[in-house]
Amino acid sequence: MQTKKTGYFLSTLLLFSGLICSVSASTTTVSFRGGGVTVDLTFPEEAHPDTTITHNVTITANIALTLQNFTIFIYAPVNAIWQEVKNQTITSWDLLENENLTSRLGFTLPQEANGTLYCFIYVKTNQSAYYSSYTFYTTEVREMTYSELLAGYNVLNNTYNQLLADYNQLSSDYNTLNNTYNNLQSSYAALNSSYNELSANYSILNNAYNDLQGRYNTLQNSYNELDSNYKNVNSARNSLLGDISKLQLDYDSLNSTFYSVQGNFTNLQAVYDALKETYNNLLSDFNNLQGVVDSDRIVLFIFVVTVACLIAFVIYLKRKKEEPYVIIRKETVAVKPDEKP
Repeated sequence: MQTKKTGYFLSTLLLFSGLICSVSASTTTVSFRGGGVTVDLTFPEEAHPDTTITHNVTITANIALTLQNFTIFIYAPVNAIWQEVKNQTITSWDLLENENLTSRLGFTLPQEANGTLYCFIYVKTNQSAYYSSYTFYTTEVREMTYSELLAGYNVLNNTYNQLLADYNQLSSDYNTLNNTYNNLQSSYAALNSSYNELSANYSILNNAYNDLQGRYNTLQNSYNELDSNYKNVNSARNSLLGDISKLQLDYDSLNSTFYSVQGNFTNLQAVYDALKETYNNLLSDFNNLQGVVDSDRIVLFIFVVTVACLIAFVIYLKRKKEEPYVIIRKETVAVKPDEKP
């Protein structure tokens, strides 16, 4: 669009430059013979109104003679009416053979003149009893001369050719850009479809991640609870070790504690099995989501699950080491000799 505006501006500027610049008009000569003389009239071919032009008259004697009368009238069309703008009369002029008589007729054209100047010549010599006359048109008077119009046309034609070349180039560029736009439009549609698909997959994976995060929080709470229980049991174990002398007296209580601990061990074993099953399930989910889920999050999740499993396994090992034991006191019964066994 900017290139077109620039072209239009330059073409308009060149047009006005061609119209304003003055073009030098060529001169034209008209000749005629009569009464023993040859009259040559030279005048400009074109002129503008309200300008000064010159008509040069050359009278050549074909033989020695006397020019009794030579009169010339020049008329200009002004508002469709012939208006006299110049006249000249030469009388009683002797000329030898081939002698020339020249006269310069300078005059200013009317401001409203528009058309071709009309010239009328009378010639009377001593070689003829009659007047010889000749009428003809001379200078073309216009606001814009033919030469200026031709120059303007040439400027416009050159500008047109340049604009046509620019248009062809712009048309080619437009076609190229249009093809590029269509290709980009197709690529955009494909990318938009891929984006929508990826966005849907992201939503699914994000929901799965949130679900796994919830499971992780649940496992973390279970771990904290188990850790608290472990600390309590460990504290109880230390207390039992410190009071080993009382364990014999509290055998029944310890036996009951044994069964209770055995039950806790069974529960822990069940929890461990459940954790292992959960781990296997999560590992299967990991294998399914491996292609689309971010690798760092999966590694972190597996690490957390592994840590949870290891903690559960450590708890299991510690519980196993703390299995209660039973001390059976061996007593020897003495039999008196006088009693029957």
